[in-house]
Amino acid sequence: MKFEVHLKNLSSLTIGNSSRIAYVDIGFNDMGIPGSSIKGAMRTAISWAIKNGLVREFTSCGEVRPEKIIEAHKKGVCDVCKLFGYPDHEGILRVSSISINKINVLTRVSIKDDTNTSKEHALFKQEVIPPNQDFTFEVELYTQDCRMLELTLLSLYFLRLWRLGRGGMIDLKIDEIKECPSLEIKKYLGDWLWQ
Repeated sequence: MKFEVHLKNLSSLTIGNSSRIAYVDIGFNDMGIPGSSIKGAMRTAISWAIKNGLVREFTSCGEVRPEKIIEAHKKGVCDVCKLFGYPDHEGILRVSSISINKINVLTRVSIKDDTNTSKEHALFKQEVIPPNQDFTFEVELYTQDCRMLELTLLSLYFLRLWRLGRGGMIDLKIDEIKECPSLEIKKYLGDWLWQ
């Protein structure tokens, strides 16, 4: 199963990367926004929703450290890890990268967490995508299992309420998916949520 997702950033968007460019401390890599960053944000969003009881029909081990995931799966692999993968298992979901056309460079000030004041000599430059840019990426599931499609769509639904990158707010919607016509979650992803 394959479908397109349209993403619009509602705030400036930064995906952290150590830059090869000397004048930028936090930059984008050559891929723009890697599919792995989007996939990781989807995984985090659905794991949070399951942990907080917003989604009850799927399971999540809630672990991120490889040794903890392996330990949690001794009694069986959770649904989230079946979809997204876990150590030595790729999962059945692929997400394409997003090419970036417009990037701005901002100068920022590093803030001390304990006092909420600026750190001395701590200016840094960051590449950001300005708000209201539209992107498209592709999601591919290597299964015909409607249950896994539902989990994928739920992860996109909750990603709208989560964040992408370093705190970026986004909205997204999907194109029509012909497979699994009875899935109700599809109707909630057909239009932008934040208009």
